[in-house]
Amino acid sequence: MKKLVQLLIIFTLTSGVANAQYGSYSGSFRTFRVDFGAAYSNPGGDELDAGIGFYVNPKFHMNDNLLLGIKYETTAIGATDDDFLDVSSIVCYASTIDYYVSDNNFRPFAGVDIGIYELGTLSTTIMNNTTEIELGSKFGIAPKIGCSYGHLDFTLQYNLIFDQDERFNDFNHASIKIGFHLGGGIN
Repeated sequence: MKKLVQLLIIFTLTSGVANAQYGSYSGSFRTFRVDFGAAYSNPGGDELDAGIGFYVNPKFHMNDNLLLGIKYETTAIGATDDDFLDVSSIVCYASTIDYYVSDNNFRPFAGVDIGIYELGTLSTTIMNNTTEIELGSKFGIAPKIGCSYGHLDFTLQYNLIFDQDERFNDFNHASIKIGFHLGGGIN
């Protein structure tokens, strides 16, 4: 909860600076939108299997091309190693910045998410004794490219998580996301 409050403060400050720079928005699109969707994620190492997840991302138009938002995303990734029985989900709380290169119905974009990744726990059983290893919360960034067509969204993203434990450093992962957004359409 503490991390969510910190993220909201960062988002509020970022929005205030952007609003001061761009003034009040009176462009072609509605001011507010919410993105929802599913993700398929594939970690970079050999220790973890691909998994699925979902995301929610409220955003504000700062102008017709620039959107700022906050994102909640969770991804369940399993372990490939027989020694590890379970990997809990990776949860991400992030501020998002998206820049759309056109104002048409088909809108390619590039952006980045900056935030906190909660890596959860690994559990293993050795001689009928279960041990859990807490991996903690780490800072990360996630550059992305994608496109929107109407209210349908398609995104390719790479989640780069810093300062991971040397033994369990495979949590960086590429994601393919398909979703939709409510709001944010043409005025």
